[in-house]
Amino acid sequence: MAFAANGALEARTADVELGRYLAAECLTCHRAPPGAIPNIFGLAEATFAEVIKAYRSNALANPVMHSIAGRLKDDEIEALAAYFAITKRP
Repeated sequence: MAFAANGALEARTADVELGRYLAAECLTCHRAPPGAIPNIFGLAEATFAEVIKAYRSNALANPVMHSIAGRLKDDEIEALAAYFAITKRP
């Protein structure tokens, strides 16, 4: 049982690290002061994932986000969601 708990913790850390790596492209726009670009820092994981998947499926309108989200796999979206949920705006 302890092994499973440790494995889950290790997997979670890996997800956040993958999210940190993938976030470089997001930070290009989302690091800007609040305004026209939505704040994604501290956003709940489920909300982040739902919104990105909506952009990926073109359910939300934004050509830039369609392009970015369209390249992301589900595990990458989950990793980004984990990273941004615990990250504050730089």
